[in-house]
Amino acid sequence: MTHGADDLLLLLAVVRHGSYAAAAGALGLSHTTVSRRVAGLERTVGARLLVRSGDVWEPTELGREFVAAGEEVELALGALPLGPGGRGHAVGGVVRMITPDGFGGVVMGAAVRRLIDAHPGVRVEMINAARRAQTNPVGIDLEVVVGRPEVSRKEAFHLADYSLGLYASRTYLISHAPITGPEDVQEHPLVYFVPSMQDVAELTAPLERFPRMRQAVGATSSVVHVELTRAGAGVGLLPCFLAERCGDLVRLFPQELTFPVSYWVVSRTDLLRRPAVQAVLGAVRAAVEEMREELLAAPAS
Repeated sequence: MTHGADDLLLLLAVVRHGSYAAAAGALGLSHTTVSRRVAGLERTVGARLLVRSGDVWEPTELGREFVAAGEEVELALGALPLGPGGRGHAVGGVVRMITPDGFGGVVMGAAVRRLIDAHPGVRVEMINAARRAQTNPVGIDLEVVVGRPEVSRKEAFHLADYSLGLYASRTYLISHAPITGPEDVQEHPLVYFVPSMQDVAELTAPLERFPRMRQAVGATSSVVHVELTRAGAGVGLLPCFLAERCGDLVRLFPQELTFPVSYWVVSRTDLLRRPAVQAVLGAVRAAVEEMREELLAAPAS
């Protein structure tokens, strides 16, 4: 049996997605086909190319050489003008991400707009959650996380800074006890994350400023926090770049009650070499640079 570029690309997919099943789904093949072709490649080579590490498959030392060869094949194919008339689009494929929902809606909206214009062959799929970087998330190319991550065998890059602030709806402020100073907010119910389900230090630290404040409702989504605050469920601790888009929300004491936070992106070195991942990351960086002032939402001095 002979093995060529297709098998190198298949091996590359298994390493990137962590499992035969995930690679098979991404390539439109059956699990059996992927398993059989990897086993056939290993028989031809006469050595193991993949080893089990927890729930995922990782390359052996020899396997890394074959993965690197697969990346070279991918890059070479991406450089070819394969479209009609020899024009085509050099970069294509699916990039899977984990992002906080506010970032996923606002920043990724701007990034994908750029991406469609420059690389229409690239498609983005997102899971939206604000959480710490995962050890080895199967099938995920990029993780956008809140706060500087502690990771090993991965690369982490600062993306952007943003601000959290206290907000209430205009109708809430009219119908409830007056808030005349920063300490008064503690007499009102808080709308924020579920404490037992939030382990990101930069998102839990602001709560130390309000030791007496009881939580009215907890939710795992910043977008839901905004809508609950607009509905009058309490005072919301919200990403300012989301809240400032709502004309019915009032920012409370921005000079005293503004909390700096940051977005970081995490990925493996081999995934960062994918042309499609590079295209998405480039579009994200351009979007956050364009939106820098909006994300910071710095209070007027």
